[in-house]
Amino acid sequence: MANPDDLLIHITFKNHPLYAHSSVISLKALLGLALGKHTKQSSTMSPFGAEYAVDGNRGTDIYQDKCTHTWEGDTNPWWRVDLLTVYSIKSVRILNRGIDHNGDLSNRLRGVTVTVGLTESDVNTPCGFFPGPGTASQLVVIDCPTSPQGRFVKISKITEYLTLCEVDVFGVSV
Repeated sequence: MANPDDLLIHITFKNHPLYAHSSVISLKALLGLALGKHTKQSSTMSPFGAEYAVDGNRGTDIYQDKCTHTWEGDTNPWWRVDLLTVYSIKSVRILNRGIDHNGDLSNRLRGVTVTVGLTESDVNTPCGFFPGPGTASQLVVIDCPTSPQGRFVKISKITEYLTLCEVDVFGVSV
């Protein structure tokens, strides 16, 4: 029996001398796991809440499209998503902010660490790192070569301002 997160494909071969039958194939699919899930961040510059990183809006103007933004003075900002169940995480994709009426602040996306964990209080298993700096509207792909298992995915840095326009987490069920 397949896991509900697995992709099931039913294939029927017709008029083929070797395959005169149908088959069901179960595949592990890389799933976009974060969309609409519960999120938190270390601080919030209102109204740019953590939920905007998983709302499906792929626009990058922080004011028009709503992106996340931590508060000025938060020198260890982080953002976290609860995937509700455990997955083997394969990659995390971050859509960086674009140019807006404040100019180009996209270079703030730098020194970003992605970690994974089984509990909310222990999200410390390394996944990957983006040294940056980011560019306007850049899609940053952070691969997780060790495929860490976890329910929570955290994006953090050690300098001010963490802004995320959209976050996609890809993985497979365990």
